[in-house]
Amino acid sequence: MAVPPSTRCPLSELRTYLLRYFWPPFKAVYADYITYEQYRHKFMKEDCARAALLHSGILWRLVLHSLGFDILPSVLIGISQDAVPFGQMLSLNGKTHFDDDLSEEEVDFICGTYYVYMNNGCIEKLSWWPRPQAWAGSELDVGFWSSQCEDWFQKHLENIRQGVSRRCDSSDNNGPVNNTHWKQGLKFNAATKKFKKNLDTTCSNFLATKASGKSLFCRLLYTSDIFSAFMDD
Repeated sequence: MAVPPSTRCPLSELRTYLLRYFWPPFKAVYADYITYEQYRHKFMKEDCARAALLHSGILWRLVLHSLGFDILPSVLIGISQDAVPFGQMLSLNGKTHFDDDLSEEEVDFICGTYYVYMNNGCIEKLSWWPRPQAWAGSELDVGFWSSQCEDWFQKHLENIRQGVSRRCDSSDNNGPVNNTHWKQGLKFNAATKKFKKNLDTTCSNFLATKASGKSLFCRLLYTSDIFSAFMDD
């Protein structure tokens, strides 16, 4: 779809979503997770679902947890009505195109992120699920949603449901954590990073030398992880 750049809405109109800012000490309980999950399910029913699917990885899986696998074919239908005011602008063959995208606040929201003021004046982000910065390069980031990824997802979901305290004065550590904790918790197989690097290089070379005019379509399939839903069946 090609549209004039003048039709884009100003950045000041960009939607923002967040769970809240807190002062330490901050302790999330199970009721907080239920509230977040309900908000995420509602949020995913808007036009942002396609943009989240295109991000792949953990965002891709959280969309499916909210909407189910039947949402997958919608990625190929085309851009949503939000693509022009809020998406990314692409230049292809001298024409301007738009595609769905998410703001940083929307990505944080989908992952269940809280903003906590620290004593040094900085803001720490704690999330129920790993944000893309922690997921990328982790040992679950293998280029598609593998059976190991799904096992981890289900175990973490069950851990939240069974392990997060219902009381604010609890000492459990099963609630939201920062990126450092997530990166440490996503280490399983040291060879994964090398495998992912080789996979990315191979895919990039293919798109550059073999895909020609179909490169945009191939990129869509690759980044949305659509194939992985069938690979693990």
